[in-house]
Amino acid sequence: MASRLSLAASSRTLIHSITTKHHPHDVTSRSLSLLMTNLLSLHPPPHHRPSPPTSPIVHHSYSTTSHPHKIYSINSTLSEAEIQKIIDEEVQKLEEEKTSKLYPDWKPGQRKRPLVMSHRLEDFEEEASGAPRWTLRDKRCGALGIKVGMMPVWDQWGERHPCTILYLDNNVVIRNKTSEGSDGYDAVQLGAGERKAKRVTKPLLGHYNKYGIREQFPYIVREFRVTTSEALPPEGSRIHARHFTPGQNVDISGISKGKGFQGGMKRHNFGGMPASHGTSKSHRAIGSTGMCQDPGRVFKGKKMPGRMGGVRVTKQNLRIVKIDRGRNLIYVRGAVPGNKGEFVEIRDAVKRPLFGTDKCEGGKESAFPPLPTFVYEEGVDGCGVGGFEVMMPMQEQDPLEILEEEA
Repeated sequence: MASRLSLAASSRTLIHSITTKHHPHDVTSRSLSLLMTNLLSLHPPPHHRPSPPTSPIVHHSYSTTSHPHKIYSINSTLSEAEIQKIIDEEVQKLEEEKTSKLYPDWKPGQRKRPLVMSHRLEDFEEEASGAPRWTLRDKRCGALGIKVGMMPVWDQWGERHPCTILYLDNNVVIRNKTSEGSDGYDAVQLGAGERKAKRVTKPLLGHYNKYGIREQFPYIVREFRVTTSEALPPEGSRIHARHFTPGQNVDISGISKGKGFQGGMKRHNFGGMPASHGTSKSHRAIGSTGMCQDPGRVFKGKKMPGRMGGVRVTKQNLRIVKIDRGRNLIYVRGAVPGNKGEFVEIRDAVKRPLFGTDKCEGGKESAFPPLPTFVYEEGVDGCGVGGFEVMMPMQEQDPLEILEEEA
């Protein structure tokens, strides 16, 4: 027994020295091949044994080379099979350690290793439950809305929220792209609005007819990437305002308003020149634009006066205050880029979507958004009648009570 333990320890020491020579935390193919050369090449397994040589092996009396097909043990009573078994067990342990570090079920946005330290008790509870979570890298289909305007909305506590109203006009799923197909990725092609048939080009008309759209041709078509095939809504289905959850955060992209030709102070937030001390007629000038002899030119991309606006802008983490299910209206707190009547793209927030929190409808129990979309009710969603409004969850403490105590 002592010889068995000593041989196992010596083999593990040899394996460890070989593996740590190249990489201390991994068993590379090079180290395994070197290990097999040192220990197993003398007596390889049956399925790895080379074919017998065509010519007989000649052993000379003066040669000191051991027999190439036999394992020799020094100061040990173990048989050849027992030595081979010990070596196989050690190699299997190293393979299991290597496999345990691969994280086969891991995907971007999730934690690889067990949670060790956190300032929130909820993190340990989520880790212990093992329930799936909506990560920051997960994506689902968005929506296309028309910017209607702004108006104030008062919640149950009487707090005023300046909101932008977005109207989801006839959002229809034209087609789905899958990673298994010729496209190579998962995405949803979404159309919104309506235009006359004579205003649609023939190539686009053929594209609509190919996917079964022969009336109410969309005014605008956009594509939304998704991470899983579960987030692909059926082709020809509608996306209503209830696709989003009251209380969640969204990212809204659109073309900003054109400001025309503006100076450096307004366009790039420059500080301008001094108001006095010899400054005359150049108080709002940008100042120097380059050096003298070296490099002797103005670099490309220098911030200077020019046309401002008319570019794609994304506003992040805008919270949904209220959803009007009947009229397909979304009330978003804050300003939205673009003019009134322009289309904007609405997506789940990338940084703080608020799913699975008390600020979103459903609380901590609803860790996922509706996939692939919300289960709509006939005669409610998109019926064109008001009265089916859903507000975001209210906080337990009155926000105005703190102001009264401070006053």
